Amino acid sequence: MSDHTSEELEFFASCLPGLEGLLADELHALGVRRTRPLGGGVAFFGAPKAALRACLWSRLASRVLCVEGRVGAADSDALHQGVYALPWEDILLPGKSIAVRARGTNEGLRNTKFTGMRVKDAICDRLREVRGERPDVNVAHPDIAIDVRIHEGKATVSVDLSGTPLNDRAYFGRNAPDTMPLLCSYAAALLAYAKWGERAGEGFRFVDALAESRGEDEKSRGLSVLEREARAIVLDEAPGAARSRWGFSSWGRFDEETWNALLDDADERAERAQESLRPLDASAPQLVAAVLIDPANDNAVSAAGDAAFVRAAADAPARSVFACIGGEGAAERFGAEPSLCEELGRGRVSIKVRLFDTPPAAPVTIVVPDMFGGAEHVVDVHDETSSQFASRLRKVYKERRKWARREGVSCYRVYDADLPGYAAAIDLYAGAGEDEGKTFVHVAEYAAPSSIDELKARHRMSDILAITPVVLGVPPERVFSKTRRRDCGGSQYRDAGERSFVATVEEDGSLFEVDLAGYVDTGIFLDHRDTRHMVGEMAAGGDFLNLFAYTGTATVHAAACGARTTCTVDMSATYLDWARRNMANNGFSGRAHRFERADVMQWITEARRDRRLFDLVFVDPPTFSNSKSMGRRTWDVQRDHVELLIGVSRLLREGGRAVFSCNLRTFKPDFESLEKYGVEIEDITAQTIPHDFERNPRIHKCFIVRRK
Repeated sequence: MSDHTSEELEFFASCLPGLEGLLADELHALGVRRTRPLGGGVAFFGAPKAALRACLWSRLASRVLCVEGRVGAADSDALHQGVYALPWEDILLPGKSIAVRARGTNEGLRNTKFTGMRVKDAICDRLREVRGERPDVNVAHPDIAIDVRIHEGKATVSVDLSGTPLNDRAYFGRNAPDTMPLLCSYAAALLAYAKWGERAGEGFRFVDALAESRGEDEKSRGLSVLEREARAIVLDEAPGAARSRWGFSSWGRFDEETWNALLDDADERAERAQESLRPLDASAPQLVAAVLIDPANDNAVSAAGDAAFVRAAADAPARSVFACIGGEGAAERFGAEPSLCEELGRGRVSIKVRLFDTPPAAPVTIVVPDMFGGAEHVVDVHDETSSQFASRLRKVYKERRKWARREGVSCYRVYDADLPGYAAAIDLYAGAGEDEGKTFVHVAEYAAPSSIDELKARHRMSDILAITPVVLGVPPERVFSKTRRRDCGGSQYRDAGERSFVATVEEDGSLFEVDLAGYVDTGIFLDHRDTRHMVGEMAAGGDFLNLFAYTGTATVHAAACGARTTCTVDMSATYLDWARRNMANNGFSGRAHRFERADVMQWITEARRDRRLFDLVFVDPPTFSNSKSMGRRTWDVQRDHVELLIGVSRLLREGGRAVFSCNLRTFKPDFESLEKYGVEIEDITAQTIPHDFERNPRIHKCFIVRRK
C-alpha cells in the first residue's frame, strides 16, 4: 500500500446550519488553510493529518467525511459502475464491516434504500474481485460508514472518518443524556458565539444559569453539558481525546503514528493549561449562559429556565455578558436589543443565539405560600397581577384535592379559565402502575380574544407555567402544555409537537395510557369520567358497541363491569391501537373483544345489513371532521346527528339503549326528525357533568337514545 500521509485530499465537515462560518474559522485555527463554507458544513483540503486533527479538536463539527470520488448516477447501473471503479482496496482496510448511508434522489434513483443497496453491491463486487473476499455489512455498528449523496445526475461518495457523531461527547459515559449530540452542538455554538475562550483568558467566570434548576437525573451526572463544554475549553481539552472508537481506524489512509502524535500533543496542551490555572476573583465579570430549549417539549421547564437565566443575569457583577440559545421569553426581559442574534438550524427546527452586554430589567416577583406547609416560594413573573391567578389556583386545588380523595378520583381538573385574563385549562393526573407516586399536569391554553394584546397574553401564559408547578407541588419536567384556539365548531389546537410522553393513570380501578405531550388530547377526556362510569354499569352482561371510540376508554369500563362482548370502532389506526393497548393492559383480549377500523357511518350501514345487534352503544363523535379517509364527504355533528342516531337505533336489541355525547356547545337535537323515525332521545347532561367541571356545565351534551 502506498504512503498517503502527505496526499492532498478533499474533506467535508458537517455542522448545525448557521455554524458554517464559525466552523471554517475553527478549522483555520487548526491549521487548515483551504476551506469553503457550504450549506450544512465546510469543505476543506489537506493531508489525512488535517482530517484527524479536525476529528480530535473540532467542537462545532458533527462529522468529518473524506470525499473519495464523484461518479455518474443517472440510474442504478451508472451508479454501480462508477462506485465499482473507485479503489476500495486502498480506501478500506481488510476484514472491516461497512454500512452505506444514502441521501438525495433523482429521476433514476428515487429510493435511498435501493441506492444504498446498489452502492454496497458495487463495493462488495470490487473487493471480491480484487481481494477475493467481500466485507461484512453491519448496519447498526459498522467499522466504517460510506456516505452517498445524490444530486441531479451525480453521486458524491465519501467515507465517514468520525464514526459516531463528533458532538456525541464521551464526557458522561453511560450516563449521557439521550439528547447529548444536540445539546453539545448548542453548547459549542453558544460558547463560540460568546467567544468564551477569549473571555476566559480575560478573567471571566462561567455561570450556567440553569445549573440549580436541573432535574435530579441531570444533577446525578455532575456538571451539565454546557458547564462541561465550557470547562473543556478552559482546560484546553481535546473533545475527541476520550473517544475509543473512530471510523478512520478502518480507513486505508489512516496512519497510527500520526494519530498517536496528535494525542500526545493534546495531552501536553491539557497539562500546560492545568498548570496555568489561577483562582478567579469572586467579583470577576461573568459569562452567564443558558441553553433555553427543552428537548422533551415541556414548556413549564422552558418557563422555569427563562426565569432562572434572567435571575442569574440580574445578579451578575458589572461588565458581565449574557448569552442564550432559545428563550424568547427571557430575551423580552432585557431592556436593549441583543448585541448579537444569529439563527441556527432551518425552518421549523431553527433557533436563535442571543448575546447581551447589558443586564435585564429586575424581575417582578410574587410570593406563593407552600400548599403543604413548607417555606414560601418566590416566583419570577412578568405581571404582578399573576398573584391573583396563583391565589385562585391554590384555592381551587385545595378544595379539589379534598374532594378527589373523598371520591377516589385520581385525574381531575383544577382550573378552567377561572380568571378571564388567564385563559387555560389545567388538569392533574396521578400516575398509576409503573408511574405510581408521580403526579403530572397538563395545561391547555385557550387562545386569547383579539382584544387582548398578544404580548400580554404570551406573558400571562408564561406566568401560568411558572406558577402552576409551584402551587401544585409538581416538578416542572412533569408539567406539559399545549396551546389551542377556540373555533366555532369546537376547539382546534396549535401544533402539539411530535414528541410523546406516555404515562399510566387509573380510573375506577382500570389503567389507561395518556400521552401528555405528543397528541392534541391526552387520550382520556376527564369531563366524561361520570359518563364512562355510567356506561360501564349499563354494559354489564350485554353486548357493547363503542363508536368513534378514540382510545377505547369506554370499552375498558364496559369490559371491566362484565360486558359479554365488546366491539370498538374508529377510523384512526393510531387510536385503535391505543384502544387495544388500554384493553390489553387491563387483561381484556380474545374473540370477545373486537376492534374494527372503519368510517363509522359506513360501518353502521354494513352492520345493519348484517343484522348485528347490541344491548348498549356508546357514541361520542367529533364535532367536525374532514379526514382524508372519508373521501369527499365531511362530518358535522349538528348536520348529521339525525342520520347517525337513526342508524344507531337500528343496531339496538329490544330494550337496548345508546348513550350519545357531543362537545358542540350549541348542539340542539332535532327532536321532530328523530321522533318521525321512531327514535326517542332523553337529555341526561346534568347527570354527566363531574364536580370539577360544574363551573363549565356546557363542556358537553349527553343523551340516552332508545328505539320506540
